[in-house]
Amino acid sequence: MASREAGQQGQGHAIPIRETDLKICELCGWLNLASNVECFVCSWRGHFDRDPEALHAAVELALQRYGRLELQHITDPRTYRQPASPSLPGRFCAWVGRIWAWLRG
Repeated sequence: MASREAGQQGQGHAIPIRETDLKICELCGWLNLASNVECFVCSWRGHFDRDPEALHAAVELALQRYGRLELQHITDPRTYRQPASPSLPGRFCAWVGRIWAWLRG
């Protein structure tokens, strides 16, 4: 689901979340937003699983369980801050990086 997105509710508006924006806590197995410093369920600060197949399976399970994936299922909505939009130079550098990776690939 690298290209598929699940709409998330956050602070009154939907935010797009890709599987690449997620990680799985290796202590409790809970799906977390990749930007979480620690697992919002068990406070683990160790290693998180970012394997694409494991993430896809975890997202599918969450969708089966909840019907849709919401912000509250992957982070603490009280402390969540939506990332700022990247600046023009940042977007340009990301674009050059994608072109470079494509040329090497």
